[in-house]
Amino acid sequence: MSDFSFISECFLPTVKKVKLDLFNSFEDETMSDIIKKQEKSFIPFLSLRQKYGEHQKGGFYPLPKKYASLLDLCKRIEMNYLRNQCQIQFTVHNNFSDIIQVLQLLTLEPSLYKIKGIQDGIVIQHPFQNNHNNNDKSIVKNSLDNTQTSELIEKRLKNLRDKLDQQVQMKHKEHLSLIKCEDFEHFGSQFKLYHNDFDLNDSPDIKPIKLKKPIFSQELVQFHIDMLKFMVDHYDKRGVSFMFYENIVTILSVHFNKVKSEIEKTLKNLMNLFSDKIQIIKNHINKQRWIVQLDRSSLPYLNKSFILNQFFCY
Repeated sequence: MSDFSFISECFLPTVKKVKLDLFNSFEDETMSDIIKKQEKSFIPFLSLRQKYGEHQKGGFYPLPKKYASLLDLCKRIEMNYLRNQCQIQFTVHNNFSDIIQVLQLLTLEPSLYKIKGIQDGIVIQHPFQNNHNNNDKSIVKNSLDNTQTSELIEKRLKNLRDKLDQQVQMKHKEHLSLIKCEDFEHFGSQFKLYHNDFDLNDSPDIKPIKLKKPIFSQELVQFHIDMLKFMVDHYDKRGVSFMFYENIVTILSVHFNKVKSEIEKTLKNLMNLFSDKIQIIKNHINKQRWIVQLDRSSLPYLNKSFILNQFFCY
Protein backbone atom coordinates (compact mmCIF):
# COMPACT_ATOMS: atom_id res chain seq x y z
CA MET A 1 0.00 0.00 0.00
CA SER A 2 2.79 2.40 0.88
CA ASP A 3 4.49 1.52 -2.37
CA PHE A 4 1.31 2.34 -4.27
CA SER A 5 0.98 5.68 -2.42
CA PHE A 6 4.56 6.51 -3.25
CA ILE A 7 4.01 5.76 -6.93
CA SER A 8 0.80 7.85 -6.97
CA GLU A 9 2.51 10.80 -5.32
CA CYS A 10 5.33 10.60 -7.85
CA PHE A 11 2.88 10.80 -10.73
CA LEU A 12 0.65 13.56 -9.39
CA PRO A 13 3.10 16.46 -9.72
CA THR A 14 4.06 15.33 -13.17
CA VAL A 15 0.46 15.22 -14.34
CA LYS A 16 -0.27 18.64 -12.88
CA LYS A 17 2.87 20.05 -14.40
CA VAL A 18 1.99 18.72 -17.82
CA LYS A 19 -1.52 20.15 -17.59
CA LEU A 20 -0.20 23.50 -16.46
CA ASP A 21 2.43 23.60 -19.17
CA LEU A 22 -0.13 22.79 -21.84
CA PHE A 23 -2.50 25.48 -20.60
CA ASN A 24 0.21 28.09 -20.29
CA SER A 25 1.50 27.20 -23.73
CA PHE A 26 -2.00 27.51 -25.23
CA GLU A 27 -2.60 30.75 -23.36
CA ASP A 28 0.70 32.23 -24.49
CA GLU A 29 0.08 31.35 -28.14
CA THR A 30 -3.46 32.75 -28.04
CA MET A 31 -2.39 36.01 -26.46
CA SER A 32 0.51 36.26 -28.87
CA ASP A 33 -1.85 35.93 -31.84
CA ILE A 34 -4.18 38.58 -30.40
CA ILE A 35 -1.31 40.99 -29.87
CA LYS A 36 -0.03 40.39 -33.38
CA LYS A 37 -3.47 41.11 -34.83
CA GLN A 38 -3.75 44.34 -32.87
CA GLU A 39 -0.32 45.57 -33.90
CA LYS A 40 -0.41 47.85 -36.97
CA SER A 41 1.71 46.66 -39.86
CA PHE A 42 4.35 49.24 -40.68
CA ILE A 43 6.67 49.27 -43.66
CA PRO A 44 9.61 51.64 -43.06
CA PHE A 45 10.02 52.49 -46.75
CA LEU A 46 7.99 51.80 -49.84
CA SER A 47 9.00 53.50 -53.04
CA LEU A 48 6.44 55.14 -55.32
CA ARG A 49 7.24 52.60 -58.00
CA GLN A 50 6.40 49.71 -55.68
CA LYS A 51 3.31 51.36 -54.29
CA TYR A 52 1.74 52.82 -57.39
CA GLY A 53 2.92 50.63 -60.27
CA GLU A 54 5.80 50.36 -62.66
CA HIS A 55 7.37 53.03 -64.83
CA GLN A 56 6.19 53.00 -68.41
CA LYS A 57 8.58 52.47 -71.30
CA GLY A 58 9.91 55.77 -72.54
CA GLY A 59 8.90 57.60 -69.38
CA PHE A 60 5.22 57.95 -70.31
CA TYR A 61 2.14 57.83 -68.13
CA PRO A 62 0.12 54.60 -68.48
CA LEU A 63 -2.84 54.77 -70.85
CA PRO A 64 -6.19 52.97 -70.65
CA LYS A 65 -6.66 50.39 -73.38
CA LYS A 66 -9.27 52.48 -75.19
CA TYR A 67 -6.72 55.31 -75.54
CA ALA A 68 -3.77 53.03 -76.30
CA SER A 69 -5.69 51.53 -79.23
CA LEU A 70 -6.26 55.04 -80.65
CA LEU A 71 -2.56 55.81 -80.39
CA ASP A 72 -1.67 52.47 -82.01
CA LEU A 73 -3.99 53.17 -84.95
CA CYS A 74 -2.45 56.61 -85.43
CA LYS A 75 1.03 55.05 -85.45
CA ARG A 76 -0.07 52.57 -88.12
CA ILE A 77 -1.44 55.34 -90.33
CA GLU A 78 1.68 57.46 -89.86
CA MET A 79 4.05 54.55 -90.60
CA ASN A 80 2.00 53.66 -93.67
CA TYR A 81 2.37 57.21 -94.94
CA LEU A 82 6.12 57.22 -94.20
CA ARG A 83 6.60 54.06 -96.28
CA ASN A 84 4.14 54.70 -99.11
CA GLN A 85 3.27 58.41 -99.01
CA CYS A 86 -0.23 57.72 -100.26
CA GLN A 87 -3.82 58.06 -99.17
CA ILE A 88 -5.42 55.31 -97.12
CA GLN A 89 -8.84 53.87 -97.79
CA PHE A 90 -10.80 52.19 -94.99
CA THR A 91 -13.90 50.21 -95.90
CA VAL A 92 -16.79 49.41 -93.59
CA HIS A 93 -16.48 45.72 -94.39
CA ASN A 94 -12.78 45.41 -93.51
CA ASN A 95 -12.13 48.36 -91.20
CA PHE A 96 -15.32 48.86 -89.22
CA SER A 97 -13.71 49.76 -85.88
CA ASP A 98 -10.75 51.55 -87.53
CA ILE A 99 -13.11 54.05 -89.16
CA ILE A 100 -14.80 54.85 -85.85
CA GLN A 101 -11.43 55.24 -84.13
CA VAL A 102 -10.21 57.62 -86.86
CA LEU A 103 -13.30 59.73 -86.22
CA GLN A 104 -12.47 59.65 -82.51
CA LEU A 105 -8.95 60.86 -83.27
CA LEU A 106 -10.40 63.78 -85.24
CA THR A 107 -12.47 64.77 -82.22
CA LEU A 108 -9.25 64.92 -80.22
CA GLU A 109 -7.22 66.65 -82.95
CA PRO A 110 -9.33 68.01 -85.85
CA SER A 111 -6.30 68.84 -87.99
CA LEU A 112 -4.76 65.39 -87.68
CA TYR A 113 -6.10 64.15 -91.05
CA LYS A 114 -8.41 65.13 -93.86
CA ILE A 115 -11.08 62.56 -94.55
CA LYS A 116 -13.58 62.06 -97.32
CA GLY A 117 -16.61 59.83 -97.04
CA ILE A 118 -17.16 57.36 -99.88
CA GLN A 119 -19.90 54.84 -100.54
CA ASP A 120 -18.32 51.97 -98.58
CA GLY A 121 -15.96 53.79 -96.20
CA ILE A 122 -13.59 56.74 -95.95
CA VAL A 123 -10.41 58.00 -97.59
CA ILE A 124 -7.75 59.42 -95.26
CA GLN A 125 -5.35 62.06 -96.55
CA HIS A 126 -2.23 62.87 -94.57
CA PRO A 127 -1.58 66.63 -94.11
CA PHE A 128 1.94 66.22 -95.51
CA GLN A 129 0.58 65.18 -98.89
CA ASN A 130 0.49 67.63 -101.79
CA ASN A 131 -2.68 66.43 -103.37
CA HIS A 132 -2.71 68.04 -106.81
CA ASN A 133 -5.66 66.03 -107.98
CA ASN A 134 -8.43 65.28 -105.50
CA ASN A 135 -9.85 62.57 -107.74
CA ASP A 136 -6.54 60.76 -108.06
CA LYS A 137 -6.18 58.02 -105.44
CA SER A 138 -2.77 56.97 -106.67
CA ILE A 139 0.44 57.67 -104.78
CA VAL A 140 0.98 61.36 -104.08
CA LYS A 141 4.63 62.26 -103.64
CA ASN A 142 5.77 64.49 -100.84
CA SER A 143 8.41 67.17 -101.21
CA LEU A 144 9.85 66.38 -97.77
CA ASP A 145 12.60 63.79 -97.50
CA ASN A 146 12.21 60.75 -95.26
CA THR A 147 14.32 62.16 -92.43
CA GLN A 148 12.27 65.32 -92.15
CA THR A 149 9.05 63.37 -92.47
CA SER A 150 10.08 60.90 -89.77
CA GLU A 151 10.91 63.73 -87.35
CA LEU A 152 7.60 65.48 -88.03
CA ILE A 153 5.69 62.22 -87.56
CA GLU A 154 7.37 61.65 -84.19
CA LYS A 155 6.31 65.15 -83.17
CA ARG A 156 2.73 64.50 -84.28
CA LEU A 157 2.58 61.26 -82.29
CA LYS A 158 3.98 62.99 -79.22
CA ASN A 159 1.36 65.74 -79.47
CA LEU A 160 -1.40 63.14 -79.72
CA ARG A 161 0.05 61.24 -76.76
CA ASP A 162 0.06 64.46 -74.72
CA LYS A 163 -3.61 65.07 -75.53
CA LEU A 164 -4.53 61.54 -74.46
CA ASP A 165 -2.53 61.93 -71.25
CA GLN A 166 -4.35 65.20 -70.54
CA GLN A 167 -7.70 63.41 -70.76
CA VAL A 168 -6.57 60.89 -68.15
CA GLN A 169 -4.90 63.48 -65.95
CA MET A 170 -8.05 65.60 -65.73
CA LYS A 171 -10.01 62.59 -64.49
CA HIS A 172 -7.14 61.63 -62.16
CA LYS A 173 -7.15 65.12 -60.66
CA GLU A 174 -10.89 64.83 -59.97
CA HIS A 175 -10.28 61.47 -58.29
CA LEU A 176 -7.52 62.85 -56.07
CA SER A 177 -9.81 65.66 -55.00
CA LEU A 178 -12.55 63.15 -54.22
CA ILE A 179 -10.30 61.01 -51.99
CA LYS A 180 -8.62 64.13 -50.53
CA CYS A 181 -5.17 63.17 -51.75
CA GLU A 182 -4.26 66.20 -53.87
CA ASP A 183 -0.64 66.09 -52.67
CA PHE A 184 -0.03 62.96 -54.71
CA GLU A 185 -0.33 64.86 -57.99
CA HIS A 186 3.10 66.49 -57.52
CA PHE A 187 4.86 63.23 -56.66
CA GLY A 188 3.03 61.26 -59.34
CA SER A 189 4.09 63.73 -62.03
CA GLN A 190 7.75 63.14 -61.19
CA PHE A 191 7.46 59.38 -61.66
CA LYS A 192 4.73 59.36 -64.38
CA LEU A 193 2.38 57.42 -62.12
CA TYR A 194 -1.28 57.54 -61.13
CA HIS A 195 -2.71 56.81 -57.70
CA ASN A 196 -3.29 53.10 -57.10
CA ASP A 197 -6.97 53.76 -56.29
CA PHE A 198 -7.51 55.40 -59.67
CA ASP A 199 -9.10 53.28 -62.40
CA LEU A 200 -7.72 54.23 -65.82
CA ASN A 201 -10.94 53.04 -67.43
CA ASP A 202 -12.80 55.90 -65.74
CA SER A 203 -11.19 58.21 -68.29
CA PRO A 204 -13.85 59.77 -70.54
CA ASP A 205 -14.88 58.08 -73.78
CA ILE A 206 -14.00 60.12 -76.87
CA LYS A 207 -17.01 60.65 -79.07
CA PRO A 208 -16.27 60.41 -82.83
CA ILE A 209 -17.07 63.27 -85.15
CA LYS A 210 -20.16 62.93 -87.32
CA LEU A 211 -19.81 62.38 -91.03
CA LYS A 212 -22.01 64.40 -93.38
CA LYS A 213 -23.46 61.16 -94.67
CA PRO A 214 -23.70 57.99 -92.53
CA ILE A 215 -21.66 55.12 -93.92
CA PHE A 216 -22.81 52.39 -91.52
CA SER A 217 -26.02 50.59 -92.37
CA GLN A 218 -28.68 50.29 -89.69
CA GLU A 219 -28.59 46.51 -90.05
CA LEU A 220 -24.83 46.34 -89.41
CA VAL A 221 -25.05 48.65 -86.40
CA GLN A 222 -28.00 46.73 -84.97
CA PHE A 223 -26.16 43.42 -85.36
CA HIS A 224 -23.24 44.74 -83.28
CA ILE A 225 -25.61 46.00 -80.58
CA ASP A 226 -27.62 42.76 -80.51
CA MET A 227 -24.47 40.66 -80.29
CA LEU A 228 -23.08 42.70 -77.40
CA LYS A 229 -26.42 42.52 -75.57
CA PHE A 230 -26.66 38.76 -76.06
CA MET A 231 -23.13 38.25 -74.74
CA VAL A 232 -23.84 40.31 -71.62
CA ASP A 233 -27.08 38.40 -70.95
CA HIS A 234 -25.41 35.04 -71.59
CA TYR A 235 -22.52 35.78 -69.25
CA ASP A 236 -24.91 37.07 -66.57
CA LYS A 237 -27.11 33.97 -66.75
CA ARG A 238 -24.06 31.76 -66.29
CA GLY A 239 -22.67 34.06 -63.58
CA VAL A 240 -19.24 34.18 -65.21
CA SER A 241 -16.81 36.80 -66.49
CA PHE A 242 -14.74 34.42 -68.64
CA MET A 243 -15.58 31.99 -71.44
CA PHE A 244 -13.44 30.07 -73.88
CA TYR A 245 -13.17 31.87 -77.21
CA GLU A 246 -14.26 28.90 -79.34
CA ASN A 247 -17.27 28.24 -77.10
CA ILE A 248 -18.67 31.78 -77.21
CA VAL A 249 -18.07 32.03 -80.98
CA THR A 250 -19.99 28.78 -81.52
CA ILE A 251 -22.85 29.95 -79.27
CA LEU A 252 -23.09 33.29 -81.10
CA SER A 253 -22.91 31.60 -84.49
CA VAL A 254 -25.83 29.30 -83.65
CA HIS A 255 -27.91 32.04 -82.02
CA PHE A 256 -27.56 34.56 -84.87
CA ASN A 257 -27.35 31.95 -87.64
CA LYS A 258 -24.10 33.46 -88.95
CA VAL A 259 -20.89 31.85 -90.12
CA LYS A 260 -18.09 31.84 -87.56
CA SER A 261 -15.87 34.15 -89.61
CA GLU A 262 -18.53 36.88 -89.49
CA ILE A 263 -19.01 36.36 -85.75
CA GLU A 264 -15.26 36.60 -85.15
CA LYS A 265 -15.01 39.82 -87.17
CA THR A 266 -17.89 41.41 -85.23
CA LEU A 267 -16.42 40.24 -81.94
CA LYS A 268 -13.11 41.84 -82.90
CA ASN A 269 -14.90 45.11 -83.71
CA LEU A 270 -16.60 45.12 -80.32
CA MET A 271 -13.33 44.47 -78.53
CA ASN A 272 -11.63 47.33 -80.38
CA LEU A 273 -14.45 49.74 -79.51
CA PHE A 274 -14.94 48.56 -75.92
CA SER A 275 -11.40 47.44 -75.13
CA ASP A 276 -11.77 48.49 -71.48
CA LYS A 277 -14.85 46.27 -71.08
CA ILE A 278 -14.29 43.23 -73.29
CA GLN A 279 -11.05 41.53 -74.30
CA ILE A 280 -9.53 38.31 -75.58
CA ILE A 281 -6.79 36.77 -73.45
CA LYS A 282 -4.47 35.04 -75.91
CA ASN A 283 -2.28 33.29 -73.37
CA HIS A 284 -1.79 30.14 -75.40
CA ILE A 285 -0.69 29.29 -78.94
CA ASN A 286 -3.76 27.07 -79.26
CA LYS A 287 -6.79 29.15 -80.23
CA GLN A 288 -9.09 26.81 -78.31
CA ARG A 289 -7.42 27.94 -75.08
CA TRP A 290 -8.12 31.63 -75.65
CA ILE A 291 -10.51 33.29 -73.21
CA VAL A 292 -13.04 36.09 -73.77
CA GLN A 293 -13.41 38.30 -70.69
CA LEU A 294 -16.24 40.74 -70.01
CA ASP A 295 -16.43 43.41 -67.35
CA ARG A 296 -19.95 42.52 -66.29
CA SER A 297 -20.20 45.41 -63.82
CA SER A 298 -20.03 48.10 -66.53
CA LEU A 299 -21.41 46.41 -69.64
CA PRO A 300 -25.11 46.51 -68.61
CA TYR A 301 -24.91 50.31 -68.64
CA LEU A 302 -23.95 50.34 -72.31
CA ASN A 303 -27.48 50.77 -73.57
CA LYS A 304 -28.46 51.14 -77.20
CA SER A 305 -28.69 54.93 -77.06
CA PHE A 306 -25.20 55.24 -75.56
CA ILE A 307 -23.62 52.95 -78.15
CA LEU A 308 -25.29 54.76 -81.05
CA ASN A 309 -24.33 58.20 -79.80
CA GLN A 310 -20.81 57.38 -78.70
CA PHE A 311 -19.54 55.09 -81.43
CA PHE A 312 -21.81 54.77 -84.42
CA CYS A 313 -22.22 58.48 -85.14
CA TYR A 314 -26.03 58.59 -85.27
